[in-house]
Amino acid sequence: MAFDSVETKEPSTGGTAFKTDLISAVHTQIVKLDGGAEGSSVPIKSDPATGALNTIDHAHHEIHSGSSFAVHIDNITASADNARTLLGFETPAGTKWAHLVVIASASAAAEVFLYEGVTIDDDEGTELTILDRNRNTANTSTMLSFEATPVAGQATWMTEAQVNTANFSATTILDHHILVAGAGPKPAGGNTRSTQEWVLAPSTKYAVVVQNIGASVNTHGITLDWYEHTDL
Repeated sequence: MAFDSVETKEPSTGGTAFKTDLISAVHTQIVKLDGGAEGSSVPIKSDPATGALNTIDHAHHEIHSGSSFAVHIDNITASADNARTLLGFETPAGTKWAHLVVIASASAAAEVFLYEGVTIDDDEGTELTILDRNRNTANTSTMLSFEATPVAGQATWMTEAQVNTANFSATTILDHHILVAGAGPKPAGGNTRSTQEWVLAPSTKYAVVVQNIGASVNTHGITLDWYEHTDL
């Protein structure tokens, strides 16, 4: 197999380098990934059996890069119809947007809502630390708590009693699903990220609420999972 270079195109600063070679008399384009620094290249790896490229999707890449975050709460309600558990945050200003997936569960009959444009009194709930999903980095989420002085990297959760006294309301219900009792955590919206994901607006309060259907002691679980990406 002969390799006769006929053309090389190199960008002036980092990026992707392209090269066209003659391989067995066939013009073949070879792609080299450049890590950014001159001469620092990353080889493209493929499956040895099929030649298929080894890749990960973008959301998975965001975990590796330390820009994917999560926050979770479990709450046992009283035996009361419509008893709620709320978990939410405020998005910051700017073009670094949160790409959110909601996961919810309940041990008895319940429904889950995703609210946008939330109005809620400050300092009524309990703050939770938002976790970087890459545990080898120490990045802080830009999401903000529901406090008079909002704190980046924290979300706020509330029991029914706290929601009831916090004057909670919202302008828009983005999503609503009935939860199957005892079926385990369920992503709200579908079975793939493309049907689950919401790209959140800046400077807006969002809340996920799990609410009892019927009077029963119920264990609510809410996980908010998102990555933060600056819009181009």
